[in-house]
Amino acid sequence: MQLNISIIQLITICAVANGFVFGLLLLEKRENRFANRFLSMSILCLCLTFTPYMLDPSIWHKYRWLAWMPFSVSYWIGPSFYFYVRTLTRPQERFKKIHLWHFSPILLNYLHSIFHAIFPGSKTPWHYFHFVAEILESAAVISILVYMVLSLKMIVRYQKMLLDHVSNTDSLDLGWIKNCIKIIMASFVMILIFLAISTGISGKELFGQWDTYRSVVLLGYACFLYWLSIHGYRQAQTLQIKKADGLEAKISNDESVTIITKLDMGMRGQKLFRDPELSLSSLSKMMGIPERNISEAINGGLGKNFYQFVNEYRIGDVQEKLKDPLNHNLKIISLAYDSGFNSKATFNRIFKLYTGLTPREYKTQKRAENSLFET
Repeated sequence: MQLNISIIQLITICAVANGFVFGLLLLEKRENRFANRFLSMSILCLCLTFTPYMLDPSIWHKYRWLAWMPFSVSYWIGPSFYFYVRTLTRPQERFKKIHLWHFSPILLNYLHSIFHAIFPGSKTPWHYFHFVAEILESAAVISILVYMVLSLKMIVRYQKMLLDHVSNTDSLDLGWIKNCIKIIMASFVMILIFLAISTGISGKELFGQWDTYRSVVLLGYACFLYWLSIHGYRQAQTLQIKKADGLEAKISNDESVTIITKLDMGMRGQKLFRDPELSLSSLSKMMGIPERNISEAINGGLGKNFYQFVNEYRIGDVQEKLKDPLNHNLKIISLAYDSGFNSKATFNRIFKLYTGLTPREYKTQKRAENSLFET
């Protein structure tokens, strides 16, 4: 048997092979070990679900027994990704038996494929059952969209809480997952539109070139699978954020002022902000002040979160360095790293936010002021 595959199919096959490899490698990764089980499941489900679309139609129709293979697992994509996000943002929680119901709709995936496996001919009985089976299989798209929305809400909530606990969020904020969810939602909305339109006469005319449309979908899917696999494998260990106990007594205004003063002395005197890994937990241990009290003093007394509080000192430190003529020959990013930043993009964004100027513009301005002062 001779196989004729296009470039798009070859790229997709490579992406699926890559997905299977990364899906298995994730099971051995130490960081986020429990969460990675669900990401591995998501990747493997994506690989299996799209495998039939990579095959030449003649192969799929000739070997009808392929319908019995575990390809149609689209009902597992949504819940597995949801529990991946859930265990990343809430590492203290564990998967329970009661959660298994999220994966039970997998049976709906196989009604349609088993029907065709039993009735391989073009003329099939029970047309209404066949129609309902197709609808139920396609409904997996809606299931995925629902789980993506739930996952997006969890990430937004996690990102807000993260700002009260760490001073650098680049490896922890799960921004890549948020972008991933947006792409998934946009993609499956397009699929839903296609499914809705293609059922009518106008849809058949519009998408008459099915092979071309499928090639575009497969190419986009291949790129997404590469992105999901690589970023998922690179994801650092997320932070376990403890929820504050609302029954604890709030600190007084005088105590808040005392804490802020002590923190300011530590920041200015010991330059604690220069530690890129500085967190609420580590600052609490160094200053001997409970985490809740520090957080409440910063939030209530200053109207800021921990992230803003620390990075203001870092920006101020960089500004002082840029004013010094002795530092004019040094690279700005090296000064930023020395002040506690660990990302050029984050530094540029925060610096512009606080000063209204880019670091280069600020440096040029200060050099001009120094030159004017010297003359």
